[in-house]
Amino acid sequence: MSISIYDVARTAGVSVVTVSRVLNNSPTVREKNRERVLAAIKELDYQPNAAAQSLAKGRTGTIGVVIPSLDDSFMMRVLAGTEAILRERGMYLILSVISEDEPLDESNCVKLFTEGRVDGILILKPLENEPYIMELKKRDFPFVLLDQHHADRQIATVMVDNVNGGYQATKKLIDSGAGIIAHIKGSPAYQSSHERYEGYKKALMEAGIPLREEWVAQGHFSMESGYTITSDWLAKGRKPDAVFAADDNIAFGAIDAIKQHGLRIPEDIEVIGFDDHPFSATLFSGITTVRQPAEALARNGIELLLAMINGEAKRNPAILLEPELVIRSTTR
Repeated sequence: MSISIYDVARTAGVSVVTVSRVLNNSPTVREKNRERVLAAIKELDYQPNAAAQSLAKGRTGTIGVVIPSLDDSFMMRVLAGTEAILRERGMYLILSVISEDEPLDESNCVKLFTEGRVDGILILKPLENEPYIMELKKRDFPFVLLDQHHADRQIATVMVDNVNGGYQATKKLIDSGAGIIAHIKGSPAYQSSHERYEGYKKALMEAGIPLREEWVAQGHFSMESGYTITSDWLAKGRKPDAVFAADDNIAFGAIDAIKQHGLRIPEDIEVIGFDDHPFSATLFSGITTVRQPAEALARNGIELLLAMINGEAKRNPAILLEPELVIRSTTR
Protein backbone atom coordinates (compact mmCIF):
# COMPACT_ATOMS: atom_id res chain seq x y z
CA MET A 1 0.00 0.00 0.00
CA SER A 2 1.46 3.37 -1.01
CA ILE A 3 2.08 6.05 1.57
CA SER A 4 0.08 9.27 1.09
CA ILE A 5 0.44 12.81 2.33
CA TYR A 6 -2.40 12.07 4.78
CA ASP A 7 -0.32 9.31 6.39
CA VAL A 8 2.56 11.75 6.84
CA ALA A 9 0.25 14.35 8.40
CA ARG A 10 -1.23 11.76 10.78
CA THR A 11 2.21 10.46 11.87
CA ALA A 12 3.60 13.98 12.34
CA GLY A 13 0.49 15.19 14.18
CA VAL A 14 0.00 18.18 11.86
CA SER A 15 -2.41 19.19 9.12
CA VAL A 16 -2.11 18.16 5.48
CA VAL A 17 -1.62 21.85 4.64
CA THR A 18 1.45 21.97 6.88
CA VAL A 19 2.93 18.89 5.18
CA SER A 20 2.31 20.48 1.78
CA ARG A 21 4.05 23.66 2.90
CA VAL A 22 7.08 21.71 4.10
CA LEU A 23 7.27 19.85 0.78
CA ASN A 24 7.23 23.17 -1.06
CA ASN A 25 9.84 24.75 1.26
CA SER A 26 7.46 27.40 2.53
CA PRO A 27 9.10 29.79 5.03
CA THR A 28 5.85 30.12 7.02
CA VAL A 29 6.14 26.69 8.71
CA ARG A 30 7.30 26.63 12.34
CA GLU A 31 10.67 24.95 12.68
CA LYS A 32 9.34 22.42 15.21
CA ASN A 33 6.55 21.36 12.83
CA ARG A 34 9.00 21.20 9.92
CA GLU A 35 11.22 18.80 11.87
CA ARG A 36 8.24 16.61 12.77
CA VAL A 37 7.11 16.41 9.15
CA LEU A 38 10.62 15.61 7.88
CA ALA A 39 10.96 12.89 10.53
CA ALA A 40 7.63 11.38 9.49
CA ILE A 41 8.63 11.45 5.82
CA LYS A 42 11.83 9.59 6.66
CA GLU A 43 10.08 7.08 8.92
CA LEU A 44 7.39 6.26 6.34
CA ASP A 45 9.75 6.51 3.34
CA TYR A 46 7.24 8.84 1.71
CA GLN A 47 7.90 9.74 -1.95
CA PRO A 48 6.21 13.02 -2.94
CA ASN A 49 4.27 13.02 -6.20
CA ALA A 50 6.38 15.18 -8.50
CA ALA A 51 3.48 15.84 -10.88
CA ALA A 52 1.24 17.01 -8.04
CA GLN A 53 3.95 19.30 -6.71
CA SER A 54 4.47 20.83 -10.12
CA LEU A 55 0.76 21.44 -10.60
CA ALA A 56 0.59 23.08 -7.18
CA LYS A 57 3.24 25.53 -8.36
CA GLY A 58 1.48 26.14 -11.66
CA ARG A 59 4.22 24.26 -13.53
CA THR A 60 4.40 20.99 -15.41
CA GLY A 61 8.05 20.25 -14.65
CA THR A 62 8.43 19.43 -18.34
CA ILE A 63 10.40 21.05 -21.18
CA GLY A 64 9.58 20.66 -24.87
CA VAL A 65 12.44 20.09 -27.32
CA VAL A 66 12.11 20.52 -31.10
CA ILE A 67 14.68 18.90 -33.41
CA PRO A 68 14.56 18.19 -37.16
CA SER A 69 16.08 14.71 -37.15
CA LEU A 70 17.08 11.75 -35.01
CA ASP A 71 19.74 10.82 -37.57
CA ASP A 72 22.34 13.38 -36.54
CA SER A 73 25.06 12.71 -33.97
CA PHE A 74 25.45 16.35 -32.92
CA MET A 75 21.72 16.76 -32.27
CA MET A 76 21.64 13.47 -30.40
CA ARG A 77 24.47 14.67 -28.14
CA VAL A 78 22.59 17.91 -27.47
CA LEU A 79 19.40 15.93 -26.76
CA ALA A 80 21.19 13.49 -24.44
CA GLY A 81 22.80 16.38 -22.58
CA THR A 82 19.47 18.15 -22.22
CA GLU A 83 17.76 15.04 -20.86
CA ALA A 84 20.57 14.42 -18.36
CA ILE A 85 20.45 17.99 -17.05
CA LEU A 86 16.66 17.91 -16.69
CA ARG A 87 16.87 14.56 -14.91
CA GLU A 88 19.30 16.09 -12.41
CA ARG A 89 16.66 18.73 -11.66
CA GLY A 90 13.78 16.26 -11.39
CA MET A 91 12.27 17.50 -14.64
CA TYR A 92 11.13 15.80 -17.82
CA LEU A 93 11.49 16.19 -21.58
CA ILE A 94 8.94 15.90 -24.39
CA LEU A 95 10.47 15.54 -27.84
CA SER A 96 9.01 16.75 -31.11
CA VAL A 97 10.78 15.73 -34.34
CA ILE A 98 9.87 18.18 -37.11
CA SER A 99 11.61 18.02 -40.48
CA GLU A 100 13.75 21.01 -41.40
CA ASP A 101 11.26 22.21 -44.04
CA GLU A 102 8.08 21.74 -41.97
CA PRO A 103 6.62 24.94 -40.45
CA LEU A 104 6.48 24.92 -36.66
CA ASP A 105 2.86 26.04 -36.51
CA GLU A 106 1.74 22.96 -38.49
CA SER A 107 3.10 20.53 -35.91
CA ASN A 108 0.49 19.10 -33.54
CA CYS A 109 3.14 18.41 -30.93
CA VAL A 110 4.37 22.01 -30.90
CA LYS A 111 0.78 23.22 -30.63
CA LEU A 112 0.43 21.08 -27.51
CA PHE A 113 3.58 22.66 -26.11
CA THR A 114 1.89 26.05 -25.93
CA GLU A 115 -1.33 24.73 -24.38
CA GLY A 116 0.15 24.45 -20.92
CA ARG A 117 1.71 21.02 -21.46
CA VAL A 118 5.30 22.28 -21.01
CA ASP A 119 6.93 25.16 -19.14
CA GLY A 120 9.17 26.20 -22.03
CA ILE A 121 10.64 25.09 -25.37
CA LEU A 122 14.15 24.52 -26.73
CA ILE A 123 14.17 24.83 -30.54
CA LEU A 124 17.02 23.15 -32.42
CA LYS A 125 15.86 23.36 -36.03
CA PRO A 126 16.01 25.75 -38.97
CA LEU A 127 13.43 28.50 -38.66
CA GLU A 128 10.95 28.26 -41.50
CA ASN A 129 8.06 30.06 -39.85
CA GLU A 130 8.79 33.52 -38.49
CA PRO A 131 5.16 34.27 -37.45
CA TYR A 132 5.18 31.31 -35.05
CA ILE A 133 8.36 32.50 -33.34
CA MET A 134 7.01 36.02 -33.04
CA GLU A 135 3.74 34.65 -31.66
CA LEU A 136 5.66 32.84 -28.91
CA LYS A 137 7.43 36.08 -28.09
CA LYS A 138 4.18 38.07 -28.13
CA ARG A 139 2.62 35.60 -25.68
CA ASP A 140 5.74 35.82 -23.51
CA PHE A 141 6.07 32.04 -23.72
CA PRO A 142 9.59 30.94 -22.65
CA PHE A 143 11.67 29.53 -25.49
CA VAL A 144 15.34 29.42 -26.49
CA LEU A 145 16.83 28.91 -29.94
CA LEU A 146 19.81 26.53 -30.06
CA ASP A 147 22.43 26.87 -32.81
CA GLN A 148 20.16 29.19 -34.80
CA HIS A 149 20.22 32.98 -35.12
CA HIS A 150 17.16 35.20 -35.34
CA ALA A 151 16.94 38.74 -36.69
CA ASP A 152 15.21 39.88 -33.47
CA ARG A 153 18.00 40.44 -30.96
CA GLN A 154 15.54 40.20 -28.07
CA ILE A 155 15.05 36.46 -28.69
CA ALA A 156 17.09 34.15 -26.46
CA THR A 157 19.74 32.17 -28.33
CA VAL A 158 22.65 29.86 -27.55
CA MET A 159 24.99 29.59 -30.53
CA VAL A 160 28.25 27.97 -31.53
CA ASP A 161 30.69 30.33 -33.26
CA ASN A 162 30.50 28.55 -36.61
CA VAL A 163 32.29 31.37 -38.41
CA ASN A 164 35.32 30.89 -36.18
CA GLY A 165 35.07 27.12 -36.61
CA GLY A 166 35.14 27.43 -40.41
CA TYR A 167 38.00 29.90 -40.12
CA GLN A 168 40.06 27.58 -37.89
CA ALA A 169 39.55 24.61 -40.23
CA THR A 170 40.53 26.53 -43.36
CA LYS A 171 43.50 28.24 -41.69
CA LYS A 172 44.82 24.84 -40.60
CA LEU A 173 44.79 23.71 -44.23
CA ILE A 174 46.44 26.94 -45.39
CA ASP A 175 49.14 26.60 -42.73
CA SER A 176 49.87 23.03 -43.86
CA GLY A 177 50.61 24.30 -47.37
CA ALA A 178 47.37 23.57 -49.22
CA GLY A 179 46.85 25.88 -52.18
CA ILE A 180 43.53 24.72 -53.63
CA ILE A 181 41.10 24.26 -50.72
CA ALA A 182 37.69 22.97 -51.75
CA HIS A 183 34.62 23.46 -49.57
CA ILE A 184 31.47 21.34 -49.51
CA LYS A 185 28.67 23.30 -47.87
CA GLY A 186 26.06 21.85 -45.53
CA SER A 187 22.29 21.93 -45.94
CA PRO A 188 21.24 25.46 -46.96
CA ALA A 189 18.34 25.59 -44.45
CA TYR A 190 20.82 25.77 -41.57
CA GLN A 191 22.38 29.04 -40.48
CA SER A 192 25.46 27.08 -39.40
CA SER A 193 26.12 26.04 -43.03
CA HIS A 194 26.32 29.66 -44.17
CA GLU A 195 28.45 30.67 -41.19
CA ARG A 196 31.03 27.91 -41.76
CA TYR A 197 31.28 29.07 -45.37
CA GLU A 198 31.84 32.63 -44.13
CA GLY A 199 34.69 31.37 -41.94
CA TYR A 200 36.18 29.59 -44.95
CA LYS A 201 36.08 32.78 -47.03
CA LYS A 202 37.51 34.83 -44.17
CA ALA A 203 40.58 32.58 -43.84
CA LEU A 204 41.21 32.63 -47.59
CA MET A 205 40.93 36.40 -47.76
CA GLU A 206 43.23 36.87 -44.77
CA ALA A 207 45.84 34.66 -46.47
CA GLY A 208 45.49 36.49 -49.79
CA ILE A 209 44.08 33.42 -51.54
CA PRO A 210 41.39 34.22 -54.13
CA LEU A 211 37.99 32.59 -53.61
CA ARG A 212 37.39 30.16 -56.50
CA GLU A 213 33.68 29.39 -56.82
CA GLU A 214 34.42 26.25 -58.88
CA TRP A 215 35.85 24.73 -55.69
CA VAL A 216 32.75 25.49 -53.60
CA ALA A 217 29.86 23.01 -53.88
CA GLN A 218 26.41 23.06 -52.31
CA GLY A 219 25.95 19.85 -50.38
CA HIS A 220 23.85 18.47 -47.53
CA PHE A 221 24.76 17.04 -44.15
CA SER A 222 25.16 13.49 -45.48
CA MET A 223 27.86 11.03 -46.54
CA GLU A 224 26.21 10.69 -49.97
CA SER A 225 26.67 14.42 -50.51
CA GLY A 226 30.39 14.34 -49.73
CA TYR A 227 30.96 11.22 -51.80
CA THR A 228 29.06 12.42 -54.90
CA ILE A 229 30.61 15.89 -55.02
CA THR A 230 34.18 14.69 -54.40
CA SER A 231 33.83 11.81 -56.89
CA ASP A 232 32.58 14.24 -59.52
CA TRP A 233 35.60 16.51 -59.05
CA LEU A 234 38.08 13.64 -59.23
CA ALA A 235 36.36 11.91 -62.17
CA LYS A 236 36.79 15.12 -64.16
CA GLY A 237 40.50 15.26 -63.33
CA ARG A 238 40.08 18.07 -60.83
CA LYS A 239 42.09 17.42 -57.66
CA PRO A 240 42.11 19.92 -54.78
CA ASP A 241 44.93 20.00 -52.24
CA ALA A 242 42.41 19.82 -49.42
CA VAL A 243 38.68 19.57 -48.67
CA PHE A 244 36.94 21.41 -45.85
CA ALA A 245 33.64 19.60 -45.31
CA ALA A 246 30.81 21.40 -43.50
CA ASP A 247 30.28 18.38 -41.25
CA ASP A 248 31.83 15.00 -40.51
CA ASN A 249 29.24 13.04 -42.50
CA ILE A 250 30.25 15.00 -45.60
CA ALA A 251 33.91 14.35 -44.71
CA PHE A 252 33.26 10.57 -44.42
CA GLY A 253 31.86 10.56 -47.95
CA ALA A 254 34.68 12.72 -49.32
CA ILE A 255 37.32 10.43 -47.81
CA ASP A 256 35.66 7.34 -49.28
CA ALA A 257 35.65 8.94 -52.74
CA ILE A 258 39.31 9.97 -52.46
CA LYS A 259 40.35 6.45 -51.47
CA GLN A 260 38.32 4.87 -54.25
CA HIS A 261 40.21 7.03 -56.74
CA GLY A 262 43.49 5.59 -55.46
CA LEU A 263 44.62 8.77 -53.70
CA ARG A 264 46.22 9.01 -50.27
CA ILE A 265 45.06 11.05 -47.27
CA PRO A 266 46.62 13.38 -46.24
CA GLU A 267 49.59 13.04 -48.65
CA ASP A 268 47.53 13.72 -51.80
CA ILE A 269 44.45 15.42 -50.36
CA GLU A 270 43.85 16.66 -46.82
CA VAL A 271 40.36 16.55 -45.27
CA ILE A 272 38.80 18.40 -42.35
CA GLY A 273 35.24 17.86 -41.09
CA PHE A 274 33.05 19.59 -38.50
CA ASP A 275 31.13 18.39 -35.37
CA ASP A 276 33.48 15.65 -34.04
CA HIS A 277 31.12 12.79 -34.79
CA PRO A 278 31.62 9.83 -32.40
CA PHE A 279 33.19 7.88 -35.30
CA SER A 280 35.61 10.68 -36.19
CA ALA A 281 38.21 9.50 -33.70
CA THR A 282 38.22 5.93 -35.06
CA LEU A 283 37.27 5.85 -38.76
CA PHE A 284 40.11 6.25 -41.27
CA SER A 285 42.59 6.35 -38.34
CA GLY A 286 40.97 9.51 -37.03
CA ILE A 287 39.58 12.54 -38.86
CA THR A 288 40.69 16.11 -38.22
CA THR A 289 37.55 18.03 -37.32
CA VAL A 290 36.08 21.00 -35.49
CA ARG A 291 34.46 19.87 -32.26
CA GLN A 292 31.13 21.44 -31.34
CA PRO A 293 30.48 21.85 -27.59
CA ALA A 294 27.21 19.89 -27.61
CA GLU A 295 27.02 19.42 -23.83
CA ALA A 296 27.73 23.10 -23.17
CA LEU A 297 25.07 24.05 -25.73
CA ALA A 298 22.52 21.89 -23.90
CA ARG A 299 23.47 23.14 -20.43
CA ASN A 300 23.47 26.80 -21.38
CA GLY A 301 20.17 26.37 -23.22
CA ILE A 302 18.47 24.74 -20.24
CA GLU A 303 19.87 27.24 -17.73
CA LEU A 304 18.78 30.17 -19.88
CA LEU A 305 15.31 28.67 -20.41
CA LEU A 306 14.81 28.00 -16.69
CA ALA A 307 15.90 31.55 -15.90
CA MET A 308 13.24 32.79 -18.33
CA ILE A 309 10.61 30.52 -16.78
CA ASN A 310 11.50 31.85 -13.33
CA GLY A 311 11.55 35.46 -14.51
CA GLU A 312 15.28 35.79 -13.87
CA ALA A 313 16.66 36.14 -17.42
CA LYS A 314 18.51 39.31 -18.39
CA ARG A 315 17.62 41.37 -21.44
CA ASN A 316 19.26 40.49 -24.74
CA PRO A 317 20.01 36.90 -23.62
CA ALA A 318 22.49 35.57 -26.16
CA ILE A 319 25.33 33.13 -25.52
CA LEU A 320 28.11 32.33 -28.01
CA LEU A 321 30.18 29.17 -27.47
CA GLU A 322 33.55 28.48 -29.09
CA PRO A 323 34.31 25.30 -31.08
CA GLU A 324 37.65 23.48 -30.89
CA LEU A 325 39.90 22.29 -33.71
CA VAL A 326 40.84 18.62 -33.15
CA ILE A 327 43.82 17.52 -35.25
CA ARG A 328 44.06 13.87 -36.28
CA SER A 329 45.44 11.90 -39.22
CA THR A 330 43.61 13.39 -42.24
CA THR A 331 45.73 16.58 -42.24
CA ARG A 332 49.46 17.08 -42.43
